[in-house]
Amino acid sequence: MSRIIDVLVVGSGLAGLTAALAAAREGRSVRMVTDGMGSLAISGGCVDLLGYAGGQRLDDPWSGMNLLPPEHPYRLLGADCVRAALDMLRQCAAAQGWPLHTAASPQGAPCNALLPTIMGTLKPSYLLPDSLDPAALTRAKRVLVASAHGLRDCRPALIISQLRRYREWADKDFVPLLLPSPLGATHRSLSALDLARLVDKPQGRDWLVQSLRKYAGQCDAVLLPPVCGSRADVSIWRELSQAVACPLVEMLSIPPGVGGLRLRDALLHELRRHDFELVENARVIRATSDGRRCASLTALAAGQERQHVARAFVLATGGILGGGVELAPGSARESVFKLAIPVPPDVSLWSEPEIFGSHVFSRLGVRVDGEMRPRDDSGQAWRDNIFFAGRSIGGYDFATEKSGHGVALATGWQAGRMAAATAGKSAEPASGEQL
Repeated sequence: MSRIIDVLVVGSGLAGLTAALAAAREGRSVRMVTDGMGSLAISGGCVDLLGYAGGQRLDDPWSGMNLLPPEHPYRLLGADCVRAALDMLRQCAAAQGWPLHTAASPQGAPCNALLPTIMGTLKPSYLLPDSLDPAALTRAKRVLVASAHGLRDCRPALIISQLRRYREWADKDFVPLLLPSPLGATHRSLSALDLARLVDKPQGRDWLVQSLRKYAGQCDAVLLPPVCGSRADVSIWRELSQAVACPLVEMLSIPPGVGGLRLRDALLHELRRHDFELVENARVIRATSDGRRCASLTALAAGQERQHVARAFVLATGGILGGGVELAPGSARESVFKLAIPVPPDVSLWSEPEIFGSHVFSRLGVRVDGEMRPRDDSGQAWRDNIFFAGRSIGGYDFATEKSGHGVALATGWQAGRMAAATAGKSAEPASGEQL
């Protein structure tokens, strides 16, 4: 039997990590159980707060909050909670040497930035690491667009042709550059993470500097894949920018998510300053209850079952793709406690004919209140010490809104705080009955 801990968090995406940090910063003991690396492993490491609402792209994400439906997590929480969650993330990331910032509007107010991707598209995002500096690109007249031989799905010519479609990029002078592979002749396809890990080492930084220096001196900015190190260490990017004497700006890339892994690295290091334990490669298979409270969760790891007893629980298990929501013909349910999620019995109504329409399946998730407690059909809290966060919550469409990490952060912060408060009030849980 494990020791009794205050807060058990299931899931290690941004929602789970934020919930764990929020609880740990309240002085609670925290254990995280995870079956994988979470969504940060495939993300760019930015926080997309709210890019679209009411059918329009938003420069100011805060101005679109009142356009969202009442059941949206942002509306349940309120703007003050969302701001507090952003502040906590910035504090924790900065403490680990990975500062995050917002872009500024012409009037100097925080706003969404339009970040270039390796596909030549622009993505609105709110909170960014230093290596994604939209101001450097705005000022630049001549931009070097670089990739490397063997790096899959990153073609300078394609990026340039796509970026020219945007009005703010049309008058820029682009220079394409394909760097020699640092591994020499090889049949192996490289990823941005391969190159980032190489650049962690001095010889890798030498390769990148020597490959860029001749061409960067003729340009105002260098646009390149996220290869300036794989860890939460902003000094690598700063060293490289200084060495080539030109601002380096990283693009958002396809998985594996180098930027997301850097942010994950920073948050895990911050968590280890507290009473925190990480249990990896463990899948939760059942729960036990004691009246209106959950008493424990049992996880399976390496063929062995382990019971995790806690005073409060945060579920950040993801949505349909993450395994937090299970689907069957005509029904949907949450995967750990088997909570029913309302859906139309006719599955043909779960989607719309228009691919970018408002699909039911994209908004599926557990119904919660402003404290992130799950609610039953009568609107009452289903259990007193269970909280949900991130994509396991319903009421929003992260893909069309560009709000995924923003909702994960805000709901994780609230769920962690509420779990910490509940744990502080709770008596030692009993062994309970199986749910």
